[in-house]
Amino acid sequence: MNTHNDNHAGHTAAPARRSGRRWLITAVLAAAVSAAGVSFAGGGAGLLGHPGHAGHMAMDPAAMDAHVDKMVAQLAAGASPDQKARVAAIAKSAMADLRPAHEQFRRAHAQAHTLLMAPVIDRAALEQLRATQIQQADVISRRILAAVEDAADVLTPEQRAAFAERLKQRMH
Repeated sequence: MNTHNDNHAGHTAAPARRSGRRWLITAVLAAAVSAAGVSFAGGGAGLLGHPGHAGHMAMDPAAMDAHVDKMVAQLAAGASPDQKARVAAIAKSAMADLRPAHEQFRRAHAQAHTLLMAPVIDRAALEQLRATQIQQADVISRRILAAVEDAADVLTPEQRAAFAERLKQRMH
């Protein structure tokens, strides 16, 4: 288990190790946002434009838990049962926290549609909607990053590298 804290003042990590961890965090963050299915554009595409991911948040909580368990089992195959359970709990908590955001994005999409179909385009309302959605995306990004950091602390550096490789294979 990795128990170090990179937030201590004066802590410096080797550039290669820090670079590898940044890549892992970026990759997992991208996958988490996509899997969360935060659908701003609608039409079944997630925030990153990957078709089919928007449906994940529409799953009932039990189905979502099963989906998370399956993903953890596949991506963290070399982790111990305790590590898998801890990573799954972190992911499930994040997904539960993101459910309201998904609904908010769905409502914002409907609102944007209404504003754009009006006889007169209300540019100020559209800008306010855009600004609100950017703020919401920041909140979501922070929550996902916190979950990724928590999960990374559960796994060893070697397990994180294997996880990142499996994730890379799934994304390409």
